[in-house]
Amino acid sequence: MRKILLLTAAAGLSSLISGQVSAHNTMTSMYAPAGYVQDLELRVTHGCKGSPVNEVRVKIPEGLTRITVDNRRDWKVETKMRKLDKPVPGDGGNMINEVVDEIIWKDPTSSIPAGGVFEGFKFRAALPKEPGKILYFRSINVCEQGDDKYIDLPKESLDANASDLPEKLSAFMRATPGPSAFIILEKPERPQYPWEPAEPMKAASAK
Repeated sequence: MRKILLLTAAAGLSSLISGQVSAHNTMTSMYAPAGYVQDLELRVTHGCKGSPVNEVRVKIPEGLTRITVDNRRDWKVETKMRKLDKPVPGDGGNMINEVVDEIIWKDPTSSIPAGGVFEGFKFRAALPKEPGKILYFRSINVCEQGDDKYIDLPKESLDANASDLPEKLSAFMRATPGPSAFIILEKPERPQYPWEPAEPMKAASAK
């Protein structure tokens, strides 16, 4: 029954916001399994009032580690780092002292046309083990003339487990022309890798 309710809520969320986000930067998938090392993609759907896109910037939210960027032969990629207040475990027992704070794709061999096409910008990250948490990816499209900022956040913290999430997300998308892209972390049905034991997940709480 719980699974049916979750599927119904997800369908309601998709139908409520799909039309509203079509003109914004969005994540290709708005759901991801908590705790996974996941391939993510920011989708850019248009330029700035008729001007082609020459640069895309995305801010990595706190809690993501082990970020690597997809090799794009037609874009130059730059990353800016952020020092962590407290080191976290990484691969092979090594401790991570800094993480990627921002990814910048720039100087393409050809710009993204102002309209009629979309382009995806891929990267990989280790996601927090917090089912129900909503991660916001603030981004900016820099065009030949002007820019589009998708950096706005909801005025209140949203609880992904709340029954009114679709309505509140819909209201957020309508309230601003520049909503941040987001993903919702879900409790995974199994460990990511077959050789891993199942680990307890920490439920995210609204702040």
